Amino acid sequence: MANHPSRAYWVIDSIEVNESEQDTHYLFVSEGEVTLKSCNGEFFLQKNTFAAVPGNFSLNGSGKVLVATRLNYTGLFTIGGPIEPLGRLNYIDGCSSTVLINPLRRGEPCLNFLYVPPGVSQTPHTHPSLRIGLVAEGNGTCQVDEGTFKMEPGTVFCLPENKLHSFSAIDDSLRIIIYHPDSDVGPTDDSHTMLNNTFVGKTSAKVIDAIRTK
Repeated sequence: MANHPSRAYWVIDSIEVNESEQDTHYLFVSEGEVTLKSCNGEFFLQKNTFAAVPGNFSLNGSGKVLVATRLNYTGLFTIGGPIEPLGRLNYIDGCSSTVLINPLRRGEPCLNFLYVPPGVSQTPHTHPSLRIGLVAEGNGTCQVDEGTFKMEPGTVFCLPENKLHSFSAIDDSLRIIIYHPDSDVGPTDDSHTMLNNTFVGKTSAKVIDAIRTK
């Protein structure tokens, strides 16, 4: 997308990414284990862990890693995991989700986890921006206009903006990692936890223009 330029890598064992100082990379380890090196240090990542890495980096080891890169965006270095069995937020059709890496500001990228229970076929739907994803665990299908595609551990996919699709988990559940290049939630200068929960007397600083940082 022109407004949210992104790219993806499917890494087997090793990669070295240079000339990427202005970008942020969202990683998920699908199999095995790798060592991540960046300007933030050296870190050991194993299966079902995830990270956000601004700038240049390298991976070395014996593993398979999805890397989704948001170009021309500087995020915060983050490592987390492993993913949980279920999502923490209700979604649609019995599915649940968790925001693994939150947007730092409303509109910025995020990394999400989607859980599709056995026997669920999602209502066909679209998203206003692209989605880059990876099946972490389970088996099922993805239905799009072109047909029905098998989803199994290690399946990587990209859904263009406004692409009609649905996931189904017939006999097994699906656990999917999904990169979003943008978001419609998150903190703003006018509404964030630090500001909203700062009180002068009984009045939130959110509504006291005289003391708000401009």
